[in-house]
Amino acid sequence: MCGAGIIGLLADEGVSRWLDGAEWHEPDPRRLGRLVDDGLITGLALGPEPLTRSLLRRARAPWPPRTPWPDRPRCEAGPAAEALLAAEARRACDVLLPVHERTGGRDGHVALEVGPAADTATALRLARAVDRPNALVALPAGPEGLAAAADCLAEGVGVDVGPVLSPAHYDEAAAAWLEGLRRAHRAGRDLSAVRVVVSVPLAPVDAAFDERLRRSASEAAQAMRGEAALASARLVFHCYEQLLAGPAWRELAALGARPHRMRWTETAVRAPGLPDTRYVDELVVRDAITTLSPATLEAVAERGNPQGDAVTGRGRAAARVLDSLEILGARYAHTTRELADGAARRRALRWNELLGAVGARPVKRTVNR
Repeated sequence: MCGAGIIGLLADEGVSRWLDGAEWHEPDPRRLGRLVDDGLITGLALGPEPLTRSLLRRARAPWPPRTPWPDRPRCEAGPAAEALLAAEARRACDVLLPVHERTGGRDGHVALEVGPAADTATALRLARAVDRPNALVALPAGPEGLAAAADCLAEGVGVDVGPVLSPAHYDEAAAAWLEGLRRAHRAGRDLSAVRVVVSVPLAPVDAAFDERLRRSASEAAQAMRGEAALASARLVFHCYEQLLAGPAWRELAALGARPHRMRWTETAVRAPGLPDTRYVDELVVRDAITTLSPATLEAVAERGNPQGDAVTGRGRAAARVLDSLEILGARYAHTTRELADGAARRRALRWNELLGAVGARPVKRTVNR
């Protein structure tokens, strides 16, 4: 892969690069290790998809898996799936541990998706099964997931919460974050060691708004296609900036708490005619995380064009873009609610597919600790 210097520009701007594990064909710690050693990748978002594909290949079963599988009851498949996923997370955490240590715990994390239940007990059980200092449990940003996130933080367990799709949604996630930190402080925990990531998706936002804009014959509507995701992400970041300037955060910062990090997800551009590195290039801001599929990582390394901070102080301009979308009939609150519902359905499907793959046949794997 050429163009590692462009990745270096992102690093110089304080942007971390996490690999989107969902795009892996199978779990591959050795390939991850090469990307880490080359300085291209500094973290991993790990969901059930690569493990599902690996299990189906071993079982010579079809993709996607049919559900329910008759060979193993779901009550048995669930614990087996958790154990297998925890083992993959441990391997990835060990690969990334040098990054975690070198950055003082700021980076080098593996965000492991919790499922199929997103409750506190499941999240804590998975965190304890992984048992690595650089593991985060990734929880959905709905009411149950946010309650579990606050509980995990109170126990000193780091979290990745998402998808966060709007300022209102961010306010709910931030409230859970602050509540969890307060509870952790009351329990006598070291707040500087409690890490939090808030995940903000991009490509699905543009896809949803562009679909609504296509229904209009006006030139103004067509000119606004491909603008929603960047505006929405910048407006969410503006809310984050405001929170960090307020008294609630200053009180926790004085107790040693660290700001959460913003993670841009689903950064593969889908819209035709737009640069395939657009989301990465135009959402550069210090301490953010950009999540890259293998294909997007290669594209950025070859032809990325980051131009410095393109997020800080852009809140008002972003709000004007979203106001224009409203006028053109692409309602922001309604569309982002639909996106959140769709994300929840896809998450359930991912876990159903993993349970189906585990149920296809007994699978023996070495579990390292």
